Amino acid sequence: MPLFSFRMRDGNSVIIYAQDRRDAEQILSRMGMQSTAANIRELTRFVANFALTDDGDLHATLLDRETLNEVSPDYPLLQSARAHSYADFGTSSAGDPPEPNLFNDLVRQDAHNWDKRDKDLIAYAVQKERERFSN
Repeated sequence: MPLFSFRMRDGNSVIIYAQDRRDAEQILSRMGMQSTAANIRELTRFVANFALTDDGDLHATLLDRETLNEVSPDYPLLQSARAHSYADFGTSSAGDPPEPNLFNDLVRQDAHNWDKRDKDLIAYAVQKERERFSN
């Protein structure tokens, strides 16, 4: 069975394992999401790490390069903002800027070293990604 990636209008993404696209759309509608899908694509690969927090939550992190290559194109404004920051201030010690580091925990840790301008740029890109399909 294939995996389907739903890029939601609110900026979030949902990955659904289903028989076909129609079945995946039905599963999504039963989930009662507040947002609707802006884009639906079939994924050929998906690898995620689920970490159990002390609070009992599961935090998912995408670490697989091919998975990131499939998911990150749904966020072109964020990709551009990250590329701009790396171009201005050099590469991250946590990753290679040409590689998709969109959801990499090491990059999040390295971001603590960014100055306010970089953080503001990323925050602006996140806001714009959330608004991109809101019309």
